[in-house]
Amino acid sequence: MAVYTQLTSMQKARARDQLQRTVLFGCMNSAAIDDIVSHIALTTLAEGEVFFRQEQPARHLFLLSVGHLKLFRTASNGSEKVIALIEAENTFAEAVIFSHRKQYPVTASALAESSVWSIDAEHYLELLQDSTEACFAILGRITNRLFEQVAEVERLTLHTATSRFVAYLLTKADAGATGRVVVRLEAPKSIIASRLSIVPATFSRSLAKLSRDGLLEVHDSEIHLLDLRALHEYTSDVVV
Repeated sequence: MAVYTQLTSMQKARARDQLQRTVLFGCMNSAAIDDIVSHIALTTLAEGEVFFRQEQPARHLFLLSVGHLKLFRTASNGSEKVIALIEAENTFAEAVIFSHRKQYPVTASALAESSVWSIDAEHYLELLQDSTEACFAILGRITNRLFEQVAEVERLTLHTATSRFVAYLLTKADAGATGRVVVRLEAPKSIIASRLSIVPATFSRSLAKLSRDGLLEVHDSEIHLLDLRALHEYTSDVVV
């Protein structure tokens, strides 16, 4: 892991551009963005490298610049449950800065070579006091995460493993797409299975069944969706 606090003008420009495209920072004025960039740090990670660990003190929120991260919890027996997969230009660990406990509830590690912008939590909270828009933005972000978690509980309790996997694939397809659609998996199948709370054997059976039914084809890390209409019907399958 390498951490850079003295950034080049090009790096600062990239940080400013990416911050302005996010929900949390896009509503802030230019002076506030410049203030954040003047304090921002850049961390580079190799594939498989841990960024922060579960229960480590939480002093920053983050924006993934490039790459792919997984957030996971480790049980007492050593098993892992993937909580989220973070893609480039998405923020994470926002809600933790408002917690009295101030600890990361998950471990973050890189699924590929990655770069992460780190924003000092205390500095960000100071800026929030001067921006009503930013306060509403982070409130909206946290609320959306809550709705997503409620929807996930529904999927886990009411829908089959296959329907959960199909729903995941369809979120990766462009809206309004028709015909054959190619979805590239940005994480290993075992990681995606953990994220969807599917055991590996069930995940493999779901892939095989969907392939036999002519709904998709598997080409290494690429999934070719052959019948979007039929796949959408799978998302309504319920546990019986």
